[in-house]
Amino acid sequence: MLAVMITALVLILRTSKPPQVSVPPDAAEEAENKIQQFQSAVRQGAEDKLELTEPELNGWLLDNLALRREGRETIAPQTQESLIALAKTATGGQPLDGMRVEEAQSTIRDVKVELREDMLRLYAIFDMHGVDLSLELEGRLYANEGYIRLEPTGGKLGSLPLTAGTLQAVAKRLFDSPENKEKFRLPPYIQDIAVVNGSLIITSR
Repeated sequence: MLAVMITALVLILRTSKPPQVSVPPDAAEEAENKIQQFQSAVRQGAEDKLELTEPELNGWLLDNLALRREGRETIAPQTQESLIALAKTATGGQPLDGMRVEEAQSTIRDVKVELREDMLRLYAIFDMHGVDLSLELEGRLYANEGYIRLEPTGGKLGSLPLTAGTLQAVAKRLFDSPENKEKFRLPPYIQDIAVVNGSLIITSR
C-alpha cells in the first residue's frame, strides 16, 4: 500500500504534457465577432448555429476567463498530509473533498481546450498550496435540461490516470454542486452544445 501511495504521489506531482493548441493573435476577436453575430440573429428570432474552432475557443477563453496570475496572492505551503490525501482521492481510496475542488477552482492559472472529433479535452494548471498540479478531463459535451454537461471518458491528475469513480465524482461535483450548477445554465435560446468534427457547435432554438 505504501509503495502504491508513493508512486501515486510521484505521478501526481509530475504535470502531464499540455495539448498543443495554437492560438493566432486574432483568434479571440474572430470568436467574439461570431458570438455577436449569433446573438444578433437570435434576437431577431432566427434559428442559427455558432461554430467555434479550437483556436477561436482557446483565444476567447484566454481573454474572458479570470485566471489567477503569479504574485496575486500568498498560498500556504502544501503539507505532507494534504498530498497523501490527494493521492488517496486520485487512486479512489478516499472520497472527493469538496473544499479541495473549490481550492483548485479558485487557483486555476491556465486552461487549454483540445477538440477531437466529437470529444473535448480540458487541460488546466492550478496551484494547490504552492504546488503546480495539472488536471485533465476528457469526454463528450452535451446539453441536458438547459445545462451544460460533460460525460467523462478519461482524466489525469498530474500524470496519474483517474479512476472511473473519481472521474464521475469530479464531473458531478463540477456540474451538479449547488455552488456550481447555475454557472453551467444555458441561456433559454440555446438548444444544444456539442463538439462536432473538431469544432464547438452551439445551436439556437
